[in-house]
Amino acid sequence: MEQLVRGSVRASDAERARAVAALRRHYAAGRLETDELGQRVEAAYTARWRGELRSLLRDMPYELPIDRARVTGGIDRFQRALLRLHVVAWVVFNTIMLAFWAWTGGHSAAPILAIVATTLLLGWHARGSRSLSRRLSGEAPRTLPRRRLV
Repeated sequence: MEQLVRGSVRASDAERARAVAALRRHYAAGRLETDELGQRVEAAYTARWRGELRSLLRDMPYELPIDRARVTGGIDRFQRALLRLHVVAWVVFNTIMLAFWAWTGGHSAAPILAIVATTLLLGWHARGSRSLSRRLSGEAPRTLPRRRLV
């Protein structure tokens, strides 16, 4: 049986897989050469201790263990929920404004101006929400073709 080093912890298969994925990302970024990647990947798969895995990545810059797809999906869901909340607030506010306008006999233009202003704000929010969703999904932004003046 091999000698246990005080404080050492055995590595799991998931930890080995994460180390290999990190090595591949560093290779893609140009920090490792092909033969060095192969050596380190082989060492990662044969590593028994977490310290061995850490030593394979010690000379690489630290990467936060963040799943970017999950984060962007959460941001997209949050901003869509805000848009739905904005629509509900718009409906409630404008219903009250219409009721006030009808109750006063329809002589004041103030409720109508408030309805127009809130509708413009809602449209601006919806447009920004669609634009943000496109950017988060990686789509190219839509632009209008430029006209050439002759």
